[in-house]
Amino acid sequence: MIREENIKILSAYELGATLTFPATEDVQSPAILLIPGTGGSDRDGNKGGLDMNLYKDLAHFFTQQGFVTLRYDKRGMHESRGDAYACGMWDMVDDAAACLRFLKTHPQVNPNRIIIFGHSEGCILGTALQIKEPASGLIMVGGGAMSLKEAIDQQRESAFVAMQAQKGFKGWLFRTLKAVEKAKKQNAAFDEKVLNSTEDTIKMMGKKLPAKWLREHYSYDICADLASVTCPTLVISGSKDLQAPIEGVLRVEKLVQGEVETHIIPNMTHILKIWDGEIDGLNLMKVYKEQVNQPIDETLLQVLENWLLRYKGAKSEWLVNQQ
Repeated sequence: MIREENIKILSAYELGATLTFPATEDVQSPAILLIPGTGGSDRDGNKGGLDMNLYKDLAHFFTQQGFVTLRYDKRGMHESRGDAYACGMWDMVDDAAACLRFLKTHPQVNPNRIIIFGHSEGCILGTALQIKEPASGLIMVGGGAMSLKEAIDQQRESAFVAMQAQKGFKGWLFRTLKAVEKAKKQNAAFDEKVLNSTEDTIKMMGKKLPAKWLREHYSYDICADLASVTCPTLVISGSKDLQAPIEGVLRVEKLVQGEVETHIIPNMTHILKIWDGEIDGLNLMKVYKEQVNQPIDETLLQVLENWLLRYKGAKSEWLVNQQ
């Protein structure tokens, strides 16, 4: 039986978080810190229109494997204090570090057996955290050795290819209005404004945007940090994950100094569910909305379970190498 406990963690601001505990609470258990992806979802992985319980379901799955878990609301969102727009990438890393330190000092957690789990942007934050505040294992799902800037550029290109391939009236309209050329110019202007800014936020086309967060992501070299990672690392993406291109997964094997395992799961999208239909840069949100009520992919869960069983092994060489 899984027990949940809602808590507050003190970082620069108070963070709302949830712990889950396995049935064997009389002994110190290994633990997993879940670091979420971009966007305004809560600690469970829910956001208006996309209520998936993605992180809650993962937390419960990990707890069924015998792990304490911690998931949290990002700064300035839901039950966490602070200003989400003024929060930079390194502020997010600091918040994750506060959560990791909390786990390391919890009486029911074995401080030598804590894994950082990152999804999407959480892969980037988790890598930076591993350098700042090392854990004994790293899991990257829906991400890899790729900066946010590179991922954004690839997502933009995917959308442009889809626009150019459109047929019928919509395709004619895109070509007539030179939509791709205009979008490329707008993106370039956006990037230039962000990189030349000095404030925490900027306004563009009437919208408030987190300029500090983008600047810090654009300048962060995840590959350099991955080259310093020595802990066991598991990297998973899906063949239909347009937000985490496969090349980013494959690069990790060449960079990380410790043992690395990589998996590309057929037909899995960025929200960790199977999609047998077509997916491109224009219909992502439509696909995600149709996937909302689907369960997390069973193949993904099996890969995670197998890797975690090796990690938990009483004679685990991984653990010995980390001590």
